Amino acid sequence: MRYKGTIGALVLLTLLLPISAYAETIFWLDKPADGATVFGLVEVNGFVLDSGEQCGPQWTWSSCQWADALVSKIDLYVDDEFVATANLDQPRYDILQAYPWYAGTPYSQPGFATSFDSNDYSDGSHTLFLRITFSDEVTQDYGLRSVVVDNDRNQAPLGQLELPGSNQPMNGVFPVTGWALDDESIDFVEIMVDGLAMGNAVTGVHRPDIGHRFPTDPNAEYSGFVRMLNTTALNNGIHVLAVRVVDNEGASRVIGRRFVQTFNTGSNLPPFGMIDWPIANHVMRAEGCEPIDGVEPPWSGDVFENPDNVEMVVGWALDVGSRTDFGGVAYVQLLLDGNIISDTNQGSFYWDPADWDFNYYGHERMDVHRLYVDVPNSKHSGFSFLMDISYLILARGYSEGLHLVKVRAGDRENNVTDIAQLPVIFDCNDDPDDSAWGDIWTPEHMELVADTVGVTGFVMDFARIDAVEIWVDGNLIGLADYPLPSPDLDELYPWMPPLFSSNAGYAYDLDTVAASLADGEHILVVLTEDRLGGRSIIGERRFVLDNQSP
Repeated sequence: MRYKGTIGALVLLTLLLPISAYAETIFWLDKPADGATVFGLVEVNGFVLDSGEQCGPQWTWSSCQWADALVSKIDLYVDDEFVATANLDQPRYDILQAYPWYAGTPYSQPGFATSFDSNDYSDGSHTLFLRITFSDEVTQDYGLRSVVVDNDRNQAPLGQLELPGSNQPMNGVFPVTGWALDDESIDFVEIMVDGLAMGNAVTGVHRPDIGHRFPTDPNAEYSGFVRMLNTTALNNGIHVLAVRVVDNEGASRVIGRRFVQTFNTGSNLPPFGMIDWPIANHVMRAEGCEPIDGVEPPWSGDVFENPDNVEMVVGWALDVGSRTDFGGVAYVQLLLDGNIISDTNQGSFYWDPADWDFNYYGHERMDVHRLYVDVPNSKHSGFSFLMDISYLILARGYSEGLHLVKVRAGDRENNVTDIAQLPVIFDCNDDPDDSAWGDIWTPEHMELVADTVGVTGFVMDFARIDAVEIWVDGNLIGLADYPLPSPDLDELYPWMPPLFSSNAGYAYDLDTVAASLADGEHILVVLTEDRLGGRSIIGERRFVLDNQSP
């Protein structure tokens, strides 16, 4: 087998001849260095370019018809054994800064990255190289390196601070995000400001991009962290924010530092939150909407009397104050098409079918408290409202069709804001088959995914569900596994009978390669069909696919 070495220094790139007998490929391996001593998770990264000789002058490259020698795959081999496929199309701003004529060409993102775990190999000398597969299936080996494995060393954690950015202005509650990994396990991720610990981040955030970058580490796919930092605890001005990661053996590393600027006043600190239920485009059913002799019947009966007509609006709201006030939500309002229909200031009431208080702010939300641990009242930040759809249609004059549900919150400093809004659909229930309802848990909105994507969620229907269909870009891809155990729904939706909530899960492995999905943005829709033939759209997600195609 022939191996090709890497070329010279980056600054001499334009002066060097192609190193490959195939096309005009220029290859550079940044890590690891030849002869390096490695331990723990070993990153292997670099870049691949085309010399552009066939495209003439560099100022014409953006309009050139490039040859078919584009890279389709890079595989890492250690001791002549396949280890992993590298993640392609990685941004390399240093390359574009030094050689801007690659912008607008197929090589505008020439980087690649993968890794191997030194614990899979004995101490001593080992070899590695990378096998490039071009778009016409021709392969070529590059970058033969020798490294020395020393597993007696404890690798300090590695990772990256992604938010905030450099010189980032911050106010209110600001997310501090990134990822962290270790060859053993992460003990905690600590957020520090001006050298003082501000608390630990929440770990285990889904990061499929890091999972692909470190394919041999089972923890990499969930290596993300987030800390919702309450910046109102800081004086306005310049601060130094740092993230320190500590592993289970006591090794630590500061993975990032940023200069940030806080500016908090009461006027720029409105309440914030979200609506957990319903989801967007949820169909809300009503009864008794059929005209009698061409005349709509007047409203009769008590509001919220029939549970089949009642819909819940639940979520959470929080507020922080500047250093001159303590913050806190004063009230929450429910609006329909811009009109206030419920207000927590008007008093709450108990609704027995759900065993729950409504027109109420202050429900326990320990999940919110976990993310916003230092925000006032975060552990009692939940709100809940009821909507009687028949009453709204027959007594309040709302029509069937699309409407906008909005939740507004005010704080103790008279700051008022719309914290969330979503469209819903009112429908008179003239069909004995009620629609199904549920949600999509994964993938998340605009999540970056690759290869096989796990589509998960739940669906409920008073009629038995016969099929859970997975659609992408308007095409039926397959049927999900259903029903699956869903014990967490008992806590999330306590008003639902366990008969429906305990086994409402579905799952489908979406093979994006087999489905011939191109890299880019796609729309996922989950649709159900029940035993009576009723079909319901459960939800929609947009995701971004990157299968390493050039």
